[in-house]
Amino acid sequence: MTMTGTSPIVSVIIPIYNARDVIRETLASVAAQTMTDLEVIVVDDGSTDGSADLVCAHSQVTRCIRQDNRGVAAARNRGIQASSGRYLALLDHDDLWASDKLEKQAAVLDARSAVGMVITNVVHIDRDGRPTGEVGEGYNPNAPFYRLFTKGYVPTPSSAMIRRTTLQQAGGFDEAFESAGMDDHELWPRIAAISEIANVAEPLTFHRQSYSKPNSVELEHRWLLIETMRRTFTLTPEQERFLLSQEAAYWGDLGKWLVEEGRCREGRARLMQGVRMALKQDGSCSIALRCLARWVRSLF
Repeated sequence: MTMTGTSPIVSVIIPIYNARDVIRETLASVAAQTMTDLEVIVVDDGSTDGSADLVCAHSQVTRCIRQDNRGVAAARNRGIQASSGRYLALLDHDDLWASDKLEKQAAVLDARSAVGMVITNVVHIDRDGRPTGEVGEGYNPNAPFYRLFTKGYVPTPSSAMIRRTTLQQAGGFDEAFESAGMDDHELWPRIAAISEIANVAEPLTFHRQSYSKPNSVELEHRWLLIETMRRTFTLTPEQERFLLSQEAAYWGDLGKWLVEEGRCREGRARLMQGVRMALKQDGSCSIALRCLARWVRSLF
């Protein structure tokens, strides 16, 4: 790792939480980068497995920050605030990079001043690091959320390199999202609203399928995202219809979870709320039928 001038070209930001079993491999993928003008900032978000001690002693790490457990969004923001590179590369603690990822992304930002974020295609790997055979395309205009809010680009945090000035203008991660999963969905539309996004259409990021959030957290974040999108943006009719369909699906999934938790009366009420909302939306009949089927099953 070398740095030229007073600041590196790229700051690598890695939030970690109880990552002792995977962080060495993640840091090795950073050490293997063909771009060497970078700094590596790790923010330990209150780990209890000794991750912080391991990482802070690692030769690849430029700066190690420890904080009480506040969630991945807060950890990312803390790392970004402590960094100095003109480009910011996000890396989750269990994900990996191809060796030329940073070099190819930085070349795009160097050449195209209107681009504020560069992403890559994503290879999904299992807990042991083996490819699952699924590759996520970085550009997919057929995916409704991304088509409507991020110009068809499908960023994954570990695939993203962001121009510092773009992130400063857009604002950082919303720390109301205390667990990973929807904080990135809330940020990407803000970036898309002020800059171009580009995709290096190569599988340069490896995303590990290793953690599932509790249903209660996932549901809370879905509702928070819907509310935040409505509050942040002046929505087009198509965007509002999409969010209404997502709200109907949310009520259906919340109702199912409540029934499973033994709160049947409340769950059935939410399921019927999902039915009513879905029937008001064109193309949401499948959501209405799913909610209704769950309501019927809850009676037995």
